[in-house]
Amino acid sequence: MKTALHAWLNGYRRMLSFRGRERRRDFLCFLLGHYPLFYLLITLSKWSHNRLSADPTLTSLLLFMAGLASLCATLAYNVRRLHHSNRSGLLCIGYFLFAAPIVILVSLWLAPRNTDNRYGPDPRRAA
Repeated sequence: MKTALHAWLNGYRRMLSFRGRERRRDFLCFLLGHYPLFYLLITLSKWSHNRLSADPTLTSLLLFMAGLASLCATLAYNVRRLHHSNRSGLLCIGYFLFAAPIVILVSLWLAPRNTDNRYGPDPRRAA
């Protein structure tokens, strides 16, 4: 059985892989580990700039790089989660529209069909 830490690390290991499927539990573990960590990075960046008089360009660049890696990992996880429910990952283009994130969020949490589909075998049977 995979742990929450394994699911979170798997998100970053497979950050550029848009193939395959992901379980809802792994997706939730990734999000629960991802957002608090990113909030902590933002807080540390502000603190280092204010308290330590660190170079704002360097901290901004590091935060930008972390944000870019975070965006890639989250987008890849979302696409694999959509594949699990037999939907195209192109729905993630809707993130850049106004109301589409709500539609995508609902479709990410819908229960999938428990069969193999065109994106691969059911990951629950493989576990």
